[in-house]
Amino acid sequence: MPSSSGSSQREAASPGSGPDFLCIGAQKGGTQWLYDQLAPDPQFWMPPIKELHHFDLPGSRLKKARRLYRLAKEDFTAFNAKRQRKHRRLFDSRDLAFLEAFIELGASIDFERYASLFDLKGSLIAGDITPGYSGLGAKPISAIARRFPGLKVIFMARNPVDRFWSAFNMRIRRRDISPAIDPAAIRAFAARRGVIRRSSTAATVKSWRSAMPPKQFGLFFFDDLVADPAALRARVLTFLDASPSALAAADESFNRKASRNKIAMDSETRALVGSIFADELVACAEQLGGPAVGWSRTAQR
Repeated sequence: MPSSSGSSQREAASPGSGPDFLCIGAQKGGTQWLYDQLAPDPQFWMPPIKELHHFDLPGSRLKKARRLYRLAKEDFTAFNAKRQRKHRRLFDSRDLAFLEAFIELGASIDFERYASLFDLKGSLIAGDITPGYSGLGAKPISAIARRFPGLKVIFMARNPVDRFWSAFNMRIRRRDISPAIDPAAIRAFAARRGVIRRSSTAATVKSWRSAMPPKQFGLFFFDDLVADPAALRARVLTFLDASPSALAAADESFNRKASRNKIAMDSETRALVGSIFADELVACAEQLGGPAVGWSRTAQR
């Protein structure tokens, strides 16, 4: 079990208390950055798998969990050396215990067994960063809020136009769609199941806000990550009752995805995508405020 010394002054967690927070997205909104900031921070213990998908796609991470468990058990030293070269946090015995329990949980949605996965955190802060939770309906959101009444929820909002384009580029890199970009290809991607939903930021924020006490829902903006990642990190840590003045465990500007190929969005393409999300941009301005007020203007560039 992890030591409570040197961490935030939190009382030891009771068995089965579950995560302290969920980060529900947005996809392509900086959730990997957040995981990379929190995972090495001595105030936190984060699961060895970033996206657990317990409440939206249970069982979808079992293959990855089994692979990580096998590799770590085969040669723990070599496994960690490889992770260190890739700037990923190192494994310890808690990670192996988590993976064992996660694999045993399987593909069922079980609130109590899910909660027990986080017993390993001890007095540290722990959370589940899964952007897929942004698309949950009212019933599962209410069930989560009832079972974990002290839970905090983080949503990192990104301009729907830019979020869509980042997702579009991701699919190109995966060779899921052709790199030959034209209006028909863009509209076809937008028509895919779940694509528009993942950019339905206003509805997501409204659904989760309505289920959580105001002080337990934290809305943050990708715009601030671009402008001042250190300040954003401090605000997130404050929201999570961690010390923002503690020495950063990772470079706040670190982006493991920075080197990935991305096709720039020209003005015509931006205008097209902006037209697809015209209503959403208006809703975001009204629902979110802050940087979202100016998102409509950027769609016209």
